[in-house]
Amino acid sequence: MEKRIAVLFAKGVEESEALTIVDILRRAGLDARITGVGGDVIEGAHGISVRADERIEDTRTEELDMVVIPGGYDGVDALMDSEDAIRLVGRMHELSKWTAAICAGPRVLDRAGVLKDKRYTCYPGQEKSIGWGNYQMELVVCDGSVITSIGPAACYAFAYALVDALGGDSLAVKNRMVYFNAFDEQAVYEEPASGDSSMPDRPARVAVLMKEGFEEGETFSIVDILRRIGAECTTYGFESSWVRGMHGMMLKADKAFPDDIEEYDAVVLPGGRPGGENLKNDPRVIDLLQRWNRMPGKTLSALCSGTTVLAAAQVIEGKHMT
Repeated sequence: MEKRIAVLFAKGVEESEALTIVDILRRAGLDARITGVGGDVIEGAHGISVRADERIEDTRTEELDMVVIPGGYDGVDALMDSEDAIRLVGRMHELSKWTAAICAGPRVLDRAGVLKDKRYTCYPGQEKSIGWGNYQMELVVCDGSVITSIGPAACYAFAYALVDALGGDSLAVKNRMVYFNAFDEQAVYEEPASGDSSMPDRPARVAVLMKEGFEEGETFSIVDILRRIGAECTTYGFESSWVRGMHGMMLKADKAFPDDIEEYDAVVLPGGRPGGENLKNDPRVIDLLQRWNRMPGKTLSALCSGTTVLAAAQVIEGKHMT
């Protein structure tokens, strides 16, 4: 039987967490729905707009196997103020169905009475506003039918734990996502080496190109992190301002290609099938890459199948690449 999951999106949601969770659940063949709380189009904490698959008013508890609460301070506050959200989470817990939350999201579980006598984790400091439960400083904590996680950088580990809880094969998904090539779960954090910490005269301007079939989790983790450091990161769509990703998510582009892209410092080509292929087959993209490759001060970057676009533009000859 197909498992169905409601991932609750409210205004101010932490986009990289929420979209990565949906991305990984769908990769595992699970029916993860973007469930809008407060509207059909949800704007996240970093200005990324997402079109919901359904509204919480239309969600039926008996049809769900799990409800997931992403982080984002404003998003969590909105969920805590939503009677529909608290009722849904509380009812899922009463039925011993899966309830899960990450970052500040466990505050919603607390409001719904889910954390009583449960071990949990959350973003450091948020435990001070949680009245129930036994706080643990861990990446992911599973206690009965409750799964919690610490914050944005743990969203992969969190999402894989959700897949396992629902009977999916997280190892197969990890292998396809080259997880073990990218993450060393035994690594020890080290302070960065001291050096010049001066800021540039102006924020870097980065253009992220999105074609139909782009990889949602990759793309919006990039956008999220660049915006966190103060870069002016702009997403570009082509045929429409709303672009459908590889896993069916509808994300709104900030601008239409090539509107003022020449003023940017860097371009990012995300992966995805057929997103990378669609970029590669657009002569305007190839022309841009070839011209920028000849210009000083311009950076070309790509991830996953996006690298094939650089190859098609013949700008990586003699370069080290992955």
